[in-house]
Amino acid sequence: MVVLALGADIKNRFLLAKDKKFYFGPVLGDLSLVENYNSLKNSVYKIIRRDPPQIIACDLHPGYFSSLLAEEVFNYLIKKSFKVRLIKVQHHFAHLGSLILEKKISSPLIGVCFDGTGFGLDHNIWGGEFILAKGKKFIRLAYFNYIKMPGGERVMSEPWRIALSILGEKSLPFLNKVKTREKKLILEMVSKSINTPLTSSVGRLFDGLSALLGVCVYSSYEAEAAVKLEKLCKEEIDRVYKFKIDKKDNTFIIDSQFLFLEILKDIKKKTPKEVIATKFHNSLTGIVLKVVEILSSEYNTQNVGLTGGVFQNNFLRKKVLKDLASQGFKVFINQDYPVNDLNIALGQYYLARPYQ
Repeated sequence: MVVLALGADIKNRFLLAKDKKFYFGPVLGDLSLVENYNSLKNSVYKIIRRDPPQIIACDLHPGYFSSLLAEEVFNYLIKKSFKVRLIKVQHHFAHLGSLILEKKISSPLIGVCFDGTGFGLDHNIWGGEFILAKGKKFIRLAYFNYIKMPGGERVMSEPWRIALSILGEKSLPFLNKVKTREKKLILEMVSKSINTPLTSSVGRLFDGLSALLGVCVYSSYEAEAAVKLEKLCKEEIDRVYKFKIDKKDNTFIIDSQFLFLEILKDIKKKTPKEVIATKFHNSLTGIVLKVVEILSSEYNTQNVGLTGGVFQNNFLRKKVLKDLASQGFKVFINQDYPVNDLNIALGQYYLARPYQ
């Protein structure tokens, strides 16, 4: 059995599996760069001519370059009369699958998958998910409520858009750095739901708060807003914000706007940025612990897995690991393989291959 998994788009690394052994391709980075995409395409065609796969796995996102290449290769092999299946794997399921494969987890697991972007089963952008994994059956049980991303991926380079989307114009100091015309345009887009895809991404919450504090209103590199926010954190600060968790149709939804309104109270009181940033991180930890406790009780498992790019944040990762362990949970996190999108191909392989 030969399986070819094409991975993600921003941090691409493909995987080839033969006879239960797998091999990673080089780290190619962002496939929107022509040279990276061409490098992937050339490598893939060399592979399929030498070892035609029976299974091709790719991301569920219909616009990913890696997914489009997977479809192209699939059609090429079909025309050559090869028997091949194309399997599309949801991004966060792949994150969690990589962890299950790495740690050889066989019992039910509550997966906490926090990152920036992942195309969801409902066609919205996921990134703040709690997923129950039983074998290869994955169910999303909780998530951060959807917020609008005015301008879509433009919010990643202009984090102020997310803050404005969540809170509206409430005399926010950071808005002094944004042109009045741009503010009005974004508020109109949000009110009329024009080019405002929905996201549950925790990564976007970091962006929004970083802009709200004036730490990173415009971003010049990936995750700049989150990196700068983490640097403000102080371990000696143990305060938290109130948070709100609702339940709808057996799914738990964390209210991110409620959290930001609590943060806004501190901003208006001129609370130091270091305190606000730390309380935000502490609150995310508290949210993880509370949701995991609820799901653990309902689904009778003490196993918890952490994965996704947000857990590259040292302050958050250490605190979540410590607090979960202190409550008796058995916690797993990617170690042999990266916690970010470089583990996506591995998870795609895990979920696409037949039971072994």
